[in-house]
Amino acid sequence: MLLFLKCYIYMVYFLGQILWRMKDHVHKIQQARIKQRVTNTSTVIPKKGTIHQPLNHFDRKDDKTFPQKFFVNDVYWQRSDGPVFLYIGGEGLLSKFSVLFGHHVDMAERYGALLVALEHRFYGQSINPDGLETVNLRDLSSQQA
Repeated sequence: MLLFLKCYIYMVYFLGQILWRMKDHVHKIQQARIKQRVTNTSTVIPKKGTIHQPLNHFDRKDDKTFPQKFFVNDVYWQRSDGPVFLYIGGEGLLSKFSVLFGHHVDMAERYGALLVALEHRFYGQSINPDGLETVNLRDLSSQQA
């Protein structure tokens, strides 16, 4: 029994070492890819803009709008009828890195797509001009988004 336990411990230790080396190898590959992408995209300047969106999409009489920030990266776009990948920001500030790094950027490069990143309403700089008091948050809903 003791011999079996020693063999088991050695095997677990040995497998752990192999997995650790594999993890380090994958990490080095990922870092090299990031470094290459930073080198390749350091000259890419995404286009930044703002569009005015309705605060309430369901009331045509309500003409209030809010500024919604977006970024566009057309470096990989192959043709005018090519795919468009839309990245919708989460609960925070949107930056140019939203169209420079990530899986969606890898896929855009692969498929020759236009990248568009849209900041989520009421987050970052895309907030209600009337402020973020509770009474002004009625249009912050999944239905309006």
